[in-house]
Amino acid sequence: MDGNRDPRYLRRVSALTDLRAETAWYYSSFSALDRYFRRSQQPVVHVTVEGDLVTLAKAVPELEFPGVRHADAAAWDGDTRVYFLCIEPQSKPPPQSFRPLNLMYDPVRERFIDPYDDYRSLRGAHLEPTGGACEPLHRLMDGAIALARYPHTLASDLAPVPHFPQVSPETLRSLLAQILTGPFPEKGLQLLDGHGFIDAYLPELTAMKGTSHSKEHHPEGDVWNHSLETFRHRRTHDLRLTLGLLLHDAGKPLAVPKAGRRFDGHAEIGAKLAGRLLRRLGFDEQLVDDVHWLVSKHMFPGALHVLPTFRTERLMADERFPVLLELYRCDLESTYRGPEGYYRACKIYRDVMRHRANPFRSADGKKLVRLYVD
Repeated sequence: MDGNRDPRYLRRVSALTDLRAETAWYYSSFSALDRYFRRSQQPVVHVTVEGDLVTLAKAVPELEFPGVRHADAAAWDGDTRVYFLCIEPQSKPPPQSFRPLNLMYDPVRERFIDPYDDYRSLRGAHLEPTGGACEPLHRLMDGAIALARYPHTLASDLAPVPHFPQVSPETLRSLLAQILTGPFPEKGLQLLDGHGFIDAYLPELTAMKGTSHSKEHHPEGDVWNHSLETFRHRRTHDLRLTLGLLLHDAGKPLAVPKAGRRFDGHAEIGAKLAGRLLRRLGFDEQLVDDVHWLVSKHMFPGALHVLPTFRTERLMADERFPVLLELYRCDLESTYRGPEGYYRACKIYRDVMRHRANPFRSADGKKLVRLYVD
């Protein structure tokens, strides 16, 4: 593989890990597989360093020690979380929960390293567990990320999780970010749900299961299944968009019917729920605000054609509005309603943006009388 295919990814970690030339470091675990499968959305980066924490602390500014599994330290690189694992020089890292996760990538020599002879497992169709001891909960979390990011299926059913101990918000945040930015997030979330993980650690989502939709427009079933179905229609694996899709109808189970509207006010309710959940998990405040906005406004694109422009112009001028349109498209295409409403909303949006750029017309296209024109 040509290591220059994704130079921004290489540069940002190389700059962050300004290690001495004699200190070797590698992409490992999910980050090595991301390189192998060319995954561009990588909110979490795993790095293995041949050296001790003292060397690492001298090289990496603002090093943190979050106490998460398979990491000795961590740092932020913009909105990317980088986890570091220190090992003795010329030694193997500890084996991972699944064989493909043992792969490593050397960015200097631009080659993959297979310390446990697992390459054939990587090329196979199934996600093979390693024979070493691994807590069922840890194997479940790793399996969920792998299913969401790579084209594997499980080689066998995972062992049940006997109990759910306390898990740090950092662990849950990284888990969710890696799942949602993969090509198949619904697979990872379904695996977690089938083992009781969602109920134990993400109870804000539990009520979505069993809250039914009208079968006339929602063949996919309840709110939970509808939200998972929307992922299949994404054109980008952006975390902001996918969190918006996951949570856009989260307020429906809490909505109270009013004036013939079964889920009255569910967008506002869901936005508040999304804000509480994402803050509890420690997501960046800007991301929390963006997802809150997407969830609270997700009904607006469908109503643009009946609302006066003076009420919608400010909304459409927001830089997040194209993301809102994409959320609306995914929402529509996962139902029986079809994409016509999306194309109508796009036309209105383009027209308003064009008129806003014209100093002689109002946002709705009407000519303006100007007193001073050269």
